[in-house]
Amino acid sequence: MKESRKDETFWAVLNAAIQLEFVRGHQRWTMSELSRTSKVTRSLIYYYFGKSKEAILLEAVKIIGEEFFGLTSGRIDLWNKGEIAESVLQSRRLLEKSPFMGSFYMVHREAETEIGAALRSLEKEYKAKLKRFFKDVQDPYRDALFGLLLGLVLTPRLSDDAVKSAVRVVASVADRAIK
Repeated sequence: MKESRKDETFWAVLNAAIQLEFVRGHQRWTMSELSRTSKVTRSLIYYYFGKSKEAILLEAVKIIGEEFFGLTSGRIDLWNKGEIAESVLQSRRLLEKSPFMGSFYMVHREAETEIGAALRSLEKEYKAKLKRFFKDVQDPYRDALFGLLLGLVLTPRLSDDAVKSAVRVVASVADRAIK
C-alpha cells in the first residue's frame, strides 16, 4: 500500500473514532460503527490499530503530543532555531486533518481515564519544554505561555500572519516577564 493511501486510511479511522466519541460517548461505539463511519474495513482497522478502541484513542493522544505540543525532535529543533511560529503553524495543520482533535483534547484532559492521564502527562512534558526554552520566566508566566500558545493552535480561522504576529507578541511579553 502506498504511504499516501496509508495516511488517508489512518486519518479516516482516527477522525471517525474521535467523531464517534462525541456522538456515542466514551468508547460507546463499536468497531462496526467505526468501520462504517470511516469507510475502512474492520480488518484494515485492526491492521493499523489493533482490536482495542482504547489503542485507537491513545493513538490520538500520541498525535496530540507530537503535533499540538510539538514534542518531536523535529519540533524541538524548530524551537532551538527560534522558529516557534513555524512550530505553531505545523500544529495548526493537524486541525485541518482532524477537526475534532482539539475538542477531543478538551473533553478528555480532565477525565479520570487512561486517556485523561496520558493527556495530563503530555501537558507536563510541554510545560517542561516551555521551562527549558523560557528558563528565566516564572511559573505563573509559563502557565500563561502554555495557554496562549495552545490557544493559537486551537483557534480556528487565524491567518498564518496572525499566528506569526501573536507568537512575536508572546515572545516579547515573555522577555519582559523575565525582567
